[in-house]
Amino acid sequence: MSEQNAPSALSVLVIDPDPRSCQYLGNLFTQRGYTAETSTSAKEGYINALRDRPDVIIFDPALADMPGTELIHRLRNDKRTSGVLLVALTAASNSEQMGELLAAGYNEYLVKSSESLERIFALLAETDTQMNETQPIGKNKKINQGGVLVVFLSAKGGAGTSSMCANVAQVLGEMNPEREIAVIDLVLPIGSIGQIVGYEGEFNLLEAAKKPQAELNSDFLRRVMTPLEMWGFRLLAGVSDPESSNALDASRIPTIIDAYRRAFDVVFVDLGRSLSRISLPIILKADVIVMVTASDMATVALTQTVWKYLQGKGVPQRNVYALLNRAVGLEGVSKSDAERIINLPIQATIPYMGANFSLANNQHLPILRKMPTDTAAMMIAQVARQILEIAYQNRA
Repeated sequence: MSEQNAPSALSVLVIDPDPRSCQYLGNLFTQRGYTAETSTSAKEGYINALRDRPDVIIFDPALADMPGTELIHRLRNDKRTSGVLLVALTAASNSEQMGELLAAGYNEYLVKSSESLERIFALLAETDTQMNETQPIGKNKKINQGGVLVVFLSAKGGAGTSSMCANVAQVLGEMNPEREIAVIDLVLPIGSIGQIVGYEGEFNLLEAAKKPQAELNSDFLRRVMTPLEMWGFRLLAGVSDPESSNALDASRIPTIIDAYRRAFDVVFVDLGRSLSRISLPIILKADVIVMVTASDMATVALTQTVWKYLQGKGVPQRNVYALLNRAVGLEGVSKSDAERIINLPIQATIPYMGANFSLANNQHLPILRKMPTDTAAMMIAQVARQILEIAYQNRA
């Protein structure tokens, strides 16, 4: 028996309204050595899931008897199935549906194709072999959660979010040289971190989205992305111009982020001030959400609105690291007033750096390298340590 078809302890439940597709997938998983059950209705599949507690559920959202969001709500809120690896496998790509399902708790959103099936088999292989991480899967299994995911966002432009993301990543890499760190620039339509760090490479978000899932493996990502001189992390730069941004297939973004989490120890994602169907699933998956606010009243008020929205989506306060960055000047709302307005504790305040902030960015230098004794540089180092500690606490 080949290694590919070697028996596995993993069990798979396929829920698909098309009997032929259901049978085909069931037979395919069985041939690969997995225990497979099938169902053509959501209600029957839900009953089977509670009874058999499969390790993985492959689900077509087109089922007529129950919305996909309701099914995952039931599964995630029952202790028997709360940790199941859940994959939406749909006949056609739908960005709105993708956002809803990923936000509700699906692990993957795939469009039916031979490439997607290989991605599912890769997930099954990871689940079967990487059993010593912390997230429970099914009855007795555990799935590797991958690298720590840290998301940076702000409610308004001008808060210095991208600069904070790049500098925290640089400091973290310098303090932890054994960890491999990647930064993904998801500021749309034009990326911003590449300009800060002086990136001149050709591989960017648009190019990554064109790659087949099977190609986005650790060896490939390390080959096309060398650590940036002075910064120490690998950068997936944003799209270089608005016209190219229109060609970006947003449905590939969750797959790209998952690929980076498998390849690197810590993954930073800079969302800028983007809060959309694309960014929300990423935010909900993050181990830490760094919410950057400035000291002006307009930014603080908008930050309050964003925090209320995220609370409504189920984001717990422990996942949020609020950062007050005095990027513009000394005047403005105090830390205590900002906390009162936003209704969220602010863990750190970056003092005003004057012209040094812009100077470091213009010279493509990390703040810690440009002015290592500056209070702001020391605060950024403290922020980096705290973020990593919170990430692992949340994992536990």
